[in-house]
Amino acid sequence: MGLFDGTPLERPVTCDRCCKDVQQCTCPAESIRQSEVAPAAQRLSVSVEKRQRGKVVTVISGLTGALEQRKLLLKTLKQDCGAGGALEGSQIELQGDHRQRASQWLRAEGYRLN
Repeated sequence: MGLFDGTPLERPVTCDRCCKDVQQCTCPAESIRQSEVAPAAQRLSVSVEKRQRGKVVTVISGLTGALEQRKLLLKTLKQDCGAGGALEGSQIELQGDHRQRASQWLRAEGYRLN
């Protein structure tokens, strides 16, 4: 018995790709992995933007690949830089000026930078 059984919040777990119930999903696991792009195949640029009220944001642009791969990259960059951040389309935005630290981390992981 689940926590939300019998309530309006009870929802079946669905596949991220086909939006079907997990028991009925026919998506092969290999095709999900193939949508990920290797770090060496991506060319990223790291820059700093000054936003309203003097806020500084580090922007990492040029990301390609699966959404899950970009979310994981955002999470690890936020942890490494000790800052907040967001995923905006194909860009990662980190709060503060973290150009040097983010660039070093990305190069160590195998990403190519402009």
